[in-house]
Amino acid sequence: MTSLVLRKVRSGKMAKLKWVPVVREVIGGGVVKLERVSVVCPACGQQVEAVATDGRVKGYCAVVKQYVDLLIETQRGSDPDYRAKVSADLKKLWQDPEYRAKMGAIRKKRWQDPEYQAKMRAGMKKRWQDPEYQAKMRAAQKKRWQEHRAKQNAILV
Repeated sequence: MTSLVLRKVRSGKMAKLKWVPVVREVIGGGVVKLERVSVVCPACGQQVEAVATDGRVKGYCAVVKQYVDLLIETQRGSDPDYRAKVSADLKKLWQDPEYRAKMGAIRKKRWQDPEYQAKMRAGMKKRWQDPEYQAKMRAAQKKRWQEHRAKQNAILV
């Protein structure tokens, strides 16, 4: 994705403003992924060049002489087409017996670790202390039982 950034260019004694194209590019491929991006400074409204990493954008706005530090807001998660595609891909992936066996083995191995067991049990215990969670789970279980009984009655008839 290419965007434009306003840059100050010195020509003799006079400063001019010039639009400079900035291309999003990965500039660090190690443990931390750095990406050069263009963002709008919240203070002045001008576009500035910045570096994005781990859900944050950091840059410097020369107009107001301050650093820009923003959280990255992604739109993909709320896009219905994107969500439908991801859902379809995951459903297809879970139909693969090899993948299911691999994920089952990973889960089984995790549960062999006493620290993991303790962490998961503590989280579940904490979750069940919440009255809203209890009500939600009870309603879901009641619905499952009603559907199960309806199926059993349909089979018997």
